[in-house]
Amino acid sequence: MRIVYYVAASLDGRISGPDHDLAFLETLSTDAGDHGYADFFAEIDGLVMGASTYEFMTRHSWPYGDRPTWLVTHRDDLPDIEGANLRRFAGDVRELARELEDAGLKRVWLIGGGNLAAQFLAADRLDELILTLAPTFVGSGPALADGELPLRRFRLVSVGRAEDTDGVSLCFERVSG
Repeated sequence: MRIVYYVAASLDGRISGPDHDLAFLETLSTDAGDHGYADFFAEIDGLVMGASTYEFMTRHSWPYGDRPTWLVTHRDDLPDIEGANLRRFAGDVRELARELEDAGLKRVWLIGGGNLAAQFLAADRLDELILTLAPTFVGSGPALADGELPLRRFRLVSVGRAEDTDGVSLCFERVSG
């Protein structure tokens, strides 16, 4: 099973501005298509997200269909979202990774946020990073990975740039050992 962090970030490593402001994404041209999202999503058979990302989603329609989604949180005040195939998890992400494997999943999207990404990095369970860099700075907001992190090495496996955008997509894989 592979856990993939597919995310967009500003040049200063922010995945949103304050209060989940995603205005920085407007610097990526929509004329260039979906930046590979449809192809990526077609390969995903499960999702993992933290409480802040989920809470943001409660204010929007659920775009992920019936794919099983693990909500990682100790909070019990988050409402269910209509259409979401939701499982709640509180604990060590190593245990969550075993649960995902036991569910027979092959490719899991770690949607966010930065704190959860840092937990997977610390546990050495983040296998791939697909990062779209938006050509702007945000200044403050959640970081790409936020927390105490051990040194982890990743290998660049591809670079992509759509013709009509100033952003760039980078794909990295974890180097074992």
